[in-house]
Amino acid sequence: MHISGNGKTDHLAKLLLGVQDLDGSGVKSQPVSREVVRDQVHISERAKELQRILTLTEQPDPARVERINRIKQEIDNGIYDVSGRKVGDALIRHVLTDAIV
Repeated sequence: MHISGNGKTDHLAKLLLGVQDLDGSGVKSQPVSREVVRDQVHISERAKELQRILTLTEQPDPARVERINRIKQEIDNGIYDVSGRKVGDALIRHVLTDAIV
């Protein structure tokens, strides 16, 4: 069996892949011309807003950082006092808001 390379698959490869082939004289034939198509990305306004919000959430909150540092210092000095009533109220508030939401 002999395959000449001049069949339909050879033609399909030229179309799909731009394969250059040698003609009978050993000279390369002209490549298949292709248009240059560039990919484009469009970012919606909503995605831009979400990215802006994400950037804001990654920035530290100065008031929170100050409160955490104050509590750490009070714990280290042994003067941090926790009110059981405040903790209980916070737990109940948390459970109730989770149940509603």
